[in-house]
Amino acid sequence: MELSFLLLNTTLPTWQVVLFNVVGVISIFLQIMIFQMKARKHIILFSIASNVGWFTYFALQGDFISGLSSITGILSNVIFLFRGKYRWADSKLWLALFLCIAASIAIITFKDWRDVFPMIACLTSTTAFFMMKEQRIRLISIVTYTFFMCNSISKLYIVALIADVTALLSAIISFIRYAKLNKKESLQAPVSDINSQE
Repeated sequence: MELSFLLLNTTLPTWQVVLFNVVGVISIFLQIMIFQMKARKHIILFSIASNVGWFTYFALQGDFISGLSSITGILSNVIFLFRGKYRWADSKLWLALFLCIAASIAIITFKDWRDVFPMIACLTSTTAFFMMKEQRIRLISIVTYTFFMCNSISKLYIVALIADVTALLSAIISFIRYAKLNKKESLQAPVSDINSQE
């Protein structure tokens, strides 16, 4: 197993170990906040910031397959941010393109069976943020972070595992929370319509 990625890292300088763990903690916060956002725009913006953090975290450790999935996430999210505003961004060809890029990167950088986890996670994450409805993003993200969690466990990424577990819980909680809010709003809608007419 890759013990060099533990918190008690002895193969890297102390400052680098401290740095990538600080970056990891910041990324955890950003990752949790993704699914607590109500609007799709804010969900995607926090996802971009989180991906920047995770790319830095993995790059500092030399694991570029996990880091490259973050790059794919950044690029795809920037395009998907403009969906619903511009016709060119609404094309499903963008989704197909980024799925192909993610799969190609995973195949080229594939080292062993454990790399299947970040590959699947990257593919499902790309699909999630292409969705226009916030609840679909949250639902697919539950699958995404399950596979990211498997990646972190198999490679002994302690900070990333904490992040994946908290992000998974955040996605589940927010999915349930907004499902209840949406149901409540839909029940109250007829009442507000009547009041607005009076």
